[in-house]
Amino acid sequence: MEANKNDDVIRLGDIFRVLWKNIILIAIITVAVFVVGIIYTFGIASPQYSSEQSFVVAVRDNSTGDITTGTPSTTVINTVSGLVTVTNVLEPVATANNLSLNALRDMVTVTSATNNGIISITVECGDPDQAEKLANAIFASLEDYLERTSISDYYGCAVVEASPASQAVYTSPNKVLYLAIFLIGGLVVGCIVAYVKEFCSSKFRTRDDIESYLDEKVIGYFIDDKSKDKNVSKAENERRSVELVKPSVRNYEPYNKLFTNIKYSDVDNPYRVIMFTSSQEKELKSSTLGNLACCLAYNKQNVVVIDMDMRKPIQHKMFKVPKDSGIIEYIDGSCSKDDIIKHTEYGVDVITAGKKVINPIVIIESSGFKKLIAELVKVYDYVLIDTPPALACSDAAAISKLCDGVIFNVAMRDVKKKKAAIALQSLKDVDAKIIGVNVTKAEASRHDDSYYYYSDKYYISAKPNGDGSDGESA
Repeated sequence: MEANKNDDVIRLGDIFRVLWKNIILIAIITVAVFVVGIIYTFGIASPQYSSEQSFVVAVRDNSTGDITTGTPSTTVINTVSGLVTVTNVLEPVATANNLSLNALRDMVTVTSATNNGIISITVECGDPDQAEKLANAIFASLEDYLERTSISDYYGCAVVEASPASQAVYTSPNKVLYLAIFLIGGLVVGCIVAYVKEFCSSKFRTRDDIESYLDEKVIGYFIDDKSKDKNVSKAENERRSVELVKPSVRNYEPYNKLFTNIKYSDVDNPYRVIMFTSSQEKELKSSTLGNLACCLAYNKQNVVVIDMDMRKPIQHKMFKVPKDSGIIEYIDGSCSKDDIIKHTEYGVDVITAGKKVINPIVIIESSGFKKLIAELVKVYDYVLIDTPPALACSDAAAISKLCDGVIFNVAMRDVKKKKAAIALQSLKDVDAKIIGVNVTKAEASRHDDSYYYYSDKYYISAKPNGDGSDGESA
């Protein structure tokens, strides 16, 4: 099965899917940021008030001291404007009002119009009365400074009050604007977090992601049906035994595709002894194996399943056969080959794990187990072996030496990339033949339509049981 090469393209549908999937997270972040905005706007941000004092720079006749109708030069206007904030003008005002010179200077803004000689002194602070008082005081200090220093005589100018400072008006913060900014900002932050969570996750997101990171082809792709058993209580789900899908062309189609890809992966050296494993629990390896075996039997193939997950066996529940008289009993000589092969209503023969054993590696590496595999290959078309997760123990790596190929299960958006890579490498280190990756728990999208058609019948409803089964579930 070829992976879709456009999976790495973020489509408009993907954007809306991510937004909808994380709508609660986005809403929480938006509300949280908006609440912070309310606290800041009404509780932390200090209100500011401003008052403006305006005066005119006029031309004065030095000989008579009278104001003339002439217009002062730009140089004169700019000079007077600059004198407003000099130390000699502001310091007396700052001292009289118990302010530092720098604090007062930060409150003052000076603007001028060179075409008419009008200069405005604006004072902004948290006290409206103080703003008005300071604006008038600064003008008075400037007027006094010009007279004391004879600057007025030098430039032939005078300052004339045009509009005394009036009652200060509220200027900031703009509460509506601030709240709007925090609301939009919270929404943007929520969307960013959602996309980082979705696309920058340490877990696999697409088929291409799996193939490029693990350097193995995807040969099976199963979509998770999140609506399955949604009306059944958790307690009821946990009481249910493992169930296989009902035999039908429709239900077996995804497994037919998986088998076809296995069959044609290497036509010259066909895979007959096939092992299923994963990096961790609940990646549906046992579920996939069980249904694939039923699909093969449905298609007139002679198949046997061996449950070598001796720590947490589950195949006996899946096929509804007794757990005892299994592989352990065969190795210790208490049962023959015919005694351990259990025939099922699905047309699949099953060899269970048998009684518990302290060290499964002893069983795996025994000559009896190798002999059993060799004898089964003579009778069956396919021997499917269920093994523990590769990171849980070394069983999978040891069993892989006796197999023609390995199917490595990866649960999309469940297993971490690094863990999957380490588990896969542990198999390659013992020269295991990796057939390919089987993807489970994938999400349906527009370019997965051909798979989605079958998604409601994909998985086995395997629930945790009290005897320590692997608890695989869809």
